[in-house]
Amino acid sequence: MSRRKNRLQTMQSRLMVELHFYTPYQFTLMTEDAEWGDQFFYWGAGNHSTADTAHNPTWGEEDTVDQLFALMKQQFVDKNIPVVLAEFGAMRRTGQLPAGADLDLHLTLRAAWYQYVTRQALANGLLPYVWDAGSGVVDRNADPVAVSDTQVVDALRQWAGK
Repeated sequence: MSRRKNRLQTMQSRLMVELHFYTPYQFTLMTEDAEWGDQFFYWGAGNHSTADTAHNPTWGEEDTVDQLFALMKQQFVDKNIPVVLAEFGAMRRTGQLPAGADLDLHLTLRAAWYQYVTRQALANGLLPYVWDAGSGVVDRNADPVAVSDTQVVDALRQWAGK
């Protein structure tokens, strides 16, 4: 029995969780409206567009982030199992917004989404890593590679106190 218990303790001390976070999908990754719902160009309670209401979020705002990260904390962090938020990001919709959409509002709220997700991840003991696979934060074609979205980077730095 003690041998089994030792193996279990060893295994538990080597556990960690890695997750990807693209919530809400309609804001972070969805590239076209669908029968089941429209893309979200805006994000955050009280931050909706008054002109482009069809693309305001219907779910997935701060309360959803809070609930999901609290669940990660309860299920893993509180049990001494580290959680790495290895991917999170939201696409930059420059050039993709239809007439009537508010690009400046979208970009401001996208930066707010990055900042909020980062803040809440850290507050719940998750280790966040921005993933930029075409979301426009980094220009990989530049030599050397360069930051192309200073608005998002500044939002992240502001939260980090840099």
